[in-house]
Amino acid sequence: QVSDTGFIFDSTGKKNGIIKDVKKIGKGVYLHNVEEVNFELKVNSYYNLEINKVNRKNIRNNHSATHLLHESLRQVVGKHVSQKGSLVNDKKLRFDYTSNEQLSSEQIQNIEKLVNNTIRSNIDVEVDKMPIRKAMEGGAIALFGEKYPEIVRVVKMVDIRKNNDVLSSIELCGGTHVGNTGEIGTFKVLSDSSVSSGIRRIEALTGHEAQLYYQKKIDILNKIKIELKATDDNVLEKVLDIKNDFNKLERKNNTIVVKFSSANVIKINRCDLYYDNLKCDPKDLRNSVDQIKNSFSLGIIILTTCHEKKVSVVVSISENLLNIFDSTK
Repeated sequence: QVSDTGFIFDSTGKKNGIIKDVKKIGKGVYLHNVEEVNFELKVNSYYNLEINKVNRKNIRNNHSATHLLHESLRQVVGKHVSQKGSLVNDKKLRFDYTSNEQLSSEQIQNIEKLVNNTIRSNIDVEVDKMPIRKAMEGGAIALFGEKYPEIVRVVKMVDIRKNNDVLSSIELCGGTHVGNTGEIGTFKVLSDSSVSSGIRRIEALTGHEAQLYYQKKIDILNKIKIELKATDDNVLEKVLDIKNDFNKLERKNNTIVVKFSSANVIKINRCDLYYDNLKCDPKDLRNSVDQIKNSFSLGIIILTTCHEKKVSVVVSISENLLNIFDSTK
């Protein structure tokens, strides 16, 4: 979780700067990175620090959603899933987890459904401190390899109604969280990608950022509908029609015209053989054979092409030679 940001005020209430970052550099010592400073710090003077409440709220939303995402992965992918890293800020959340396979569209939909059902259930978030042994006995999830003190902080989001479509999460965590899951608003997965062998990464949005994401998608869809004079019911059909028309035109424009050349005819004992190496897409070889047949109907035709360092070959044998030669051998 990133640090809080905020503002610094003097004793008169005048804003003197913006706090962009906070780092703990010793026991009880916190270093504040202040920008847009318009004052000189004076020893023995008092200053008021105020947290940026909007950023804090968004960070809390994303951190609590990270816990729910973790539990949803354990249910959808399997209990073997474990956390391998995360980033929580005011814009989005990022979660690294153990898995060798990319999530399917259906799995992503199930994850979003579970997390959003839990958000809408307004489950209270409880934060307690207790001995680590008691926390583990109570089902708390800890990060593998992480060193914990004897007294740990436990964050609980437990559905007492035990609804199958609602998640329950208990994790050791020192970060900030919402008071109840309803504060998160909504949850949307942006991507699932590979980080390294056996490690994948999910990026997601919550709350206001998720709303902006949905609004942007709706605006794009509305602009497409206007351009195509389409409705919600037929916009996809119209897009597919345009795609099909484009593919037909592209195939027409890319049709290779192959000219027969007698110089390519090779005389062998039992028949004539026609060979040519073409500069074309492999899928155009069959059509090229048909063109050659217009001028070379009796014999064997062999056409080749090299595309992306791969050689493709098409062999055609006229009917009068089928009892002698086999084009597959």
